[in-house]
Amino acid sequence: MSLRAFVAVEVEGSDALRRIIDELRGYGKALKPVSPDQVHITLKFLGQTEEDLVPQLEAVMREAVQGTAPFTLRLVGLGVFPNLRRPRVIWAGMEGAEPLGRMAAALEEGCEPLGFRKEKRQFSPHLTLARVREGFRPDLSEMLTKNKDSELGASLVSSIKLKKSVLTPAGPIYSDVVRVDL
Repeated sequence: MSLRAFVAVEVEGSDALRRIIDELRGYGKALKPVSPDQVHITLKFLGQTEEDLVPQLEAVMREAVQGTAPFTLRLVGLGVFPNLRRPRVIWAGMEGAEPLGRMAAALEEGCEPLGFRKEKRQFSPHLTLARVREGFRPDLSEMLTKNKDSELGASLVSSIKLKKSVLTPAGPIYSDVVRVDL
């Protein structure tokens, strides 16, 4: 049996972050905002994963966090991928994310021998807030520019999780498979 899986860090949704997500909801069908309860930072997307690999993935995760103590991320500013002319994803940036980069690199190395392809793009720590559908509105550009340096709260990172993702018409449903503490 297999599951759609990824390794992530969960982020506590501050009041400021919830306000931004609520504001993004106001742009209607042009955007699909994430639920504030599901915000996370993906360290490694695995895709379809055989359940019998879970113990080996847990070992890779334990190795990836070795020597990393709990730390605090500061969420700062909004941006888009790939650019403002053709945005696909609206994200929140972060400060203090260096440990995430080290963990993501270790996960890439450790997962490759298990049959997972290495990511071609360099890891870019961000918090996805919304996906852009169609009809990008110019006033959204103004909102993003206005909030490019906004303080959106802080979150303590004390674990990473192997998450299961079930895609539904209402959006993905995430559940924890394995938790590894820092």
